[in-house]
Amino acid sequence: AASSFILSASASPLTANDHPLTSKTMRKVKEQPSSWSINDVSTWRSMPAKSASVARFENIDEVSKGSNYSEPSKDEQLSPTQLYSSLQDGHSSDTMKKTLQDILNPARIAALEACDVQPVPYDSHSFSSYIFTLKGRNLSMILSPLLALLLWGLGWQLLFMFLPKGDSYNEVIGTYESDLQRTLSSVNDLISTLVTPVSFLLVFRLGRAAIRFWDARQATGLMIEKCRSNIATATVGFISPIRQKRRYCRRQKQRSDNTETNDGQRDEKKGDTAKEKIQSAKILQPGAKEIELLCEYARWLTSFPVAVKHFLRPEERLGWDDTAYYKKQRFEIGPLLCDEDANHVMLSYEDERGQAVFDRNAKRVRDPPLVVLNRLHEMSYDIAHHDYDEDNKGSFNPTPQQRAAFFQQLNNQINILCASFGTMERIKNTPLPFVYVIHLRSILLLYLFLWNMTSIASIGWIALPALFAFNLSMLGIEAASVECESPFDWNSNHLTMGKFCILIARNIAQAMKEVRY
Repeated sequence: AASSFILSASASPLTANDHPLTSKTMRKVKEQPSSWSINDVSTWRSMPAKSASVARFENIDEVSKGSNYSEPSKDEQLSPTQLYSSLQDGHSSDTMKKTLQDILNPARIAALEACDVQPVPYDSHSFSSYIFTLKGRNLSMILSPLLALLLWGLGWQLLFMFLPKGDSYNEVIGTYESDLQRTLSSVNDLISTLVTPVSFLLVFRLGRAAIRFWDARQATGLMIEKCRSNIATATVGFISPIRQKRRYCRRQKQRSDNTETNDGQRDEKKGDTAKEKIQSAKILQPGAKEIELLCEYARWLTSFPVAVKHFLRPEERLGWDDTAYYKKQRFEIGPLLCDEDANHVMLSYEDERGQAVFDRNAKRVRDPPLVVLNRLHEMSYDIAHHDYDEDNKGSFNPTPQQRAAFFQQLNNQINILCASFGTMERIKNTPLPFVYVIHLRSILLLYLFLWNMTSIASIGWIALPALFAFNLSMLGIEAASVECESPFDWNSNHLTMGKFCILIARNIAQAMKEVRY
């Protein structure tokens, strides 16, 4: 049984000293192995950001035990919850800097880099580039039928050797052949006609798989594109009223300075008027609430591709237990989200009592990408309808029409992110129809077994190397199709989802860096 643990639904809000996965907020539901302790399930604040071996998961035993962790520094212990609380003190620049550091956190980036199997590099203009390599050919899938065909051919050849010889002389192999061997040789031309329908089925199968692979890559490209445009729209649209007011204040101050300089003597009435204008339109610096909202939006948007990756990748990996898998996912989210939000994103299952549980045998009730999308929808409304200037309402706050247009644009971009996720979900959960695949494989194996049998009967031992190469080529097409049709696994032929997450994180960080107040 898979290891499982439950988060208490009545957990109190996080504080600086709270450990969200301690016995106060979690309960065992199954007997755990003796080497596994509920207190070993570390959250981000107890994970060492400087430990590259843990971040890259080079030592799974160390990750599972959780006993050799170094104590994180004081800065690493600062959670997003504590970070947001500092906004009340007006440390907006520190908040922005901390958010950028969390988005590009080295341990988080290292974990995302390590989650992909590096693709095999090759030169598309050279036939000799990796032409003899076995890596990436999905030989594990076709090894069994390939060996079965080889043994099948050897068995027939041995049978023909011990059968009594007839009067028919085979000029190809230079010996007399048995009656059975002569009969099988005569139907060789009939069996060879099956290659046409088999080839058509294989070509169609590989073509559809290639289309699915490209559709998946196109969906990930759309996700990257819309994450870029969404953070750009959010930052520009959200900060634009602040910039407008600052420009207005600078113009008013410049006019006042020019009036005093040109007249040589200040006109009291005019000076008071200019002073009143400046006083009525104070230079508005982005405050705690603006930076809080923008940084939180950036954090959740950066978490979206990670949540998509967690949903698409298989939930089991050889050599990993549930604890290691949980920690791997937590490392990839890192300090972007507080432990409570991160667990809400990662724990997709609930038990009979409706409590979140990290147990794949339980009932799945939520999809991680939708959790992030719902939060983005909520914050997009808050951003579009934010009140910038409570003391001087109406001067620089966007009009209702502008707010509606801004919200619609953000909402449309988020909907496109949802559509890209839906495309990848469709590709992952909808393979080619069973009737087509099983018919193709049945006809393919029937043809190969009959073709090997008649070829051995006609040519003998000399046909075995050529038949092995032919079997490998035909079965390899089906193996390549299986590799391409759902490219979201830990495989060198599949999409590098971790690199896409890193790319989006860097793009969002760049957009946040270039925000001008």
